[in-house]
Amino acid sequence: AIGGWNDSAGDKYSRLVNNPEARRRFNEHVIEFIKTHNFDGLDLDWEYPVCWQVNCKKGPASDKAAFAEWIKELHYAFKPHGLLLSAAVSPSNKVIDAGYDVPALNRYLDWIAVMTYDYHGHWDKKTGHVAPMYVHPDDENIYFNSNFTIHYWMEKGADRKKLIMGMPLYGQSFSLASASDNGLNQKAYGRGTAGEYTRAGGFLAYYEICDRVLNRGFTVVKDPEGRMGPYAYNGNQWFGYDDIAMIRYKSEWVKKMGLGGGMIWALDLDDFSNRCGCEPHPLLRTINRVLRSHPDPDPRCNM
Repeated sequence: AIGGWNDSAGDKYSRLVNNPEARRRFNEHVIEFIKTHNFDGLDLDWEYPVCWQVNCKKGPASDKAAFAEWIKELHYAFKPHGLLLSAAVSPSNKVIDAGYDVPALNRYLDWIAVMTYDYHGHWDKKTGHVAPMYVHPDDENIYFNSNFTIHYWMEKGADRKKLIMGMPLYGQSFSLASASDNGLNQKAYGRGTAGEYTRAGGFLAYYEICDRVLNRGFTVVKDPEGRMGPYAYNGNQWFGYDDIAMIRYKSEWVKKMGLGGGMIWALDLDDFSNRCGCEPHPLLRTINRVLRSHPDPDPRCNM
């Protein structure tokens, strides 16, 4: 894969896609690299054409057509070698409209991995769930949920069989402005306290979350309508996350909708060492149980 949030800062991908000769050289070199290291293909995670790091005023409008043309060239360059080509794409309707020629992406990509997470975080300056499944009555932006995003991609021309829905194995955390205002859409003054292992403010791995819920006195609140996963709070600390039940629901929704599959961010954020007593990799295994119709029941645990 190339790209990612930090690597998408600046204009380097824009300069690449808007220069036909640079695209040609890249395509030749990347095929050589992939074959040398025996990879299956390439995933493009430029965040995002036109809307560099979500700011749609930063990039030139030409990024949209140039990105589509680059994908077309990669498709035909990869085809004789049997290599896969995919892209990680935005869940935002504004970014989709500004940055993606959806019919072209659908035609030339093997799959489209939709990053249906990070809808909310400390940058909002108020609490919000990392990956809502459906709209909530109190939502300021009614388009920030997985259900809307996936339907919007299909409306714009994506084949549901090529759409891969993202699921977070982490939570976005906040420091509340007032410990007594601990629901959704409550004022927050910044990132939540960094986890002991991930060491990034505003972010907690699932294994750090379940440790807080099981051992540190956090109060868990679940949406009675199942529109999103739980959130939890203790003092001025607040985080939202997907638990086993929500991951199962989303996986079943993927099957019901006839999508191409699910993806996660990221493998190392699940409870891989079974700190929380469910089983190793409980979230990833739940996805596999559903999408691969594995007969084993979900583990019985407190998470």
